[in-house]
Parts: sequence; C-alpha cells; structure tokens
Amino acid sequence: MGSCSDVITYNYMDMFFCCHVDNTKLCENMITNHTLVYICSGEMTLQTKDKQVVFRKGDSVFLKRNHLIQKTKKPSSNGEPFKGLFLELRMSFLKSIATDPSFKIPVTSSSIPDNTLHVMLPKHPFLDGLFLSLEQYFKVQQYPSKELMDTKLKEAVSVLLQLKPELGKVLFDFIDNWKIDLADFMNANYKSDLSVEEFAHYTGRSLTSFKRDFAIYFNETPNRWLIKKRLEEAKHLLDDKKYKPSDVYLKVGFKNLSHFSTAFKKEYGYPPSTII
Repeated sequence: MGSCSDVITYNYMDMFFCCHVDNTKLCENMITNHTLVYICSGEMTLQTKDKQVVFRKGDSVFLKRNHLIQKTKKPSSNGEPFKGLFLELRMSFLKSIATDPSFKIPVTSSSIPDNTLHVMLPKHPFLDGLFLSLEQYFKVQQYPSKELMDTKLKEAVSVLLQLKPELGKVLFDFIDNWKIDLADFMNANYKSDLSVEEFAHYTGRSLTSFKRDFAIYFNETPNRWLIKKRLEEAKHLLDDKKYKPSDVYLKVGFKNLSHFSTAFKKEYGYPPSTII
C-alpha cells in the first residue's frame, strides 16, 4: 500500500491498482502500459489537448500506452469518495497471448485513429463482473496467485476484444519505432517530474538519439533547457501573477524550494524572495 496526502493506492504485482481519494486530486503521469480503468465510485476527469472527458461510477475506459495524461480524481456530487481500479496490460503478457494458439485474436481492421489516447467502453455485465471480483481481493487483502492473476488478465483481454474487437490491432501492435514531435512534447511537458531518460522513452527515442535530436531542436542540453524553461515560467508567475516562491516551485517542476531558489538566483542574479 502506498499513500500521498489524501490519496491511498493499493498495488498488486505492479499491474493491478486500487486508488482511493477523499478530496479532489490532480495528477499527471505517463501511461507506460495499456491500462483498463473501472470507476467504482466518485469521478475521474481526463484532460487531453482538445477536450475533457468525465467518467463516473460504473464507467470503464481503455488508456493507450506511451503517453502523458492528466487525471483529476474527486468525490461524486453526493460526497462518495473516488475509488478506481486500474489493470495494466503489459507488452510481455500480450505477446504471450499472441503466441498462444488457443487464444483467438479477432481479425478486424481498427477504426480507432492512431492519435486516440483513450477509448470509452460500453457498460456491460462482463466488465462489472471482472472488476467486482478483483475488488474483493483488496477488501480482504488476500491477493490472487500469479496463475490466477494471469487468468484474470486473459479474461480482461477477452472482454475487451468482445466489446471492442477493433482494439485487437491496438493491443497486439508491438512495433515501437514511433517518434513524436520533440519540440511539441517538451514544450507541453517540461514541468513534469520526468528524468531525461524518461523524456527520451516517451518521445520514442533512445537516450543517444534524444540528446542528438534535442541539440538540433533547441541548441541546448536537455537538463540545461529544462531548468531555463522552468525558471522562465517561474519568473512569469512571480512577476506577472504575483505568486509567492513557495507557491511556484512545485508548479514549474522543481522538487524543493531550496533548489529552486538557488537556480533562480544563479540565472537572474537575485533570489525569488526579493520579488514583490
């Protein structure tokens, strides 16, 4: 079990999670693996570049791998806390299914555009049954064996393919030679708490090619560019929005106030605390 302020997360085998939130919580994180989400109670909002989608009790959504997404989890209007179940479908597991002759993958052309990051799933007793059975393990804290968990994962994939056969092409696409626009991604996500290695991964590049492409785009090293970009945003918030340093450093991606103050003074010649 892990917790962060008002968020409690139960984790089984790093692939099955139960998240409980009493108050509104905003988080940004990378979806590394395809993930199936079921809302037991409360609400979850997904914010993409173009729109906002709200999921409520009984809703299910499929999240595609390898992208950054902003989620807001909060209680429902009647005060029922947020509780969501998250089931990750890893590439290694999906590859094992793909080579299993007893598992039938539907031959259906995908109608899901490549830039679609999530797919709303129709409400169905199969989904309810799958997640309500898994929820029981968290309630009694007696988790399933690996063999039983594999069976549940196969059940999840089978349910997905029955409800949305076109997801077969998404689930069993193991080609990783994709690259996204580096400049767009960095400018959109420079405040995220990611290492340079993670930035490379989520733009579809090796660390070496990431650094090479980065130098071409920005004529700067990634670490130096990230610090300057975060400090520019911090200075804007301090000068124009009249924020306090203690309210700014986390917003722009620094982990602690001391590091932020030192970097700010080095860049601009005076500490952020002197801005009125």
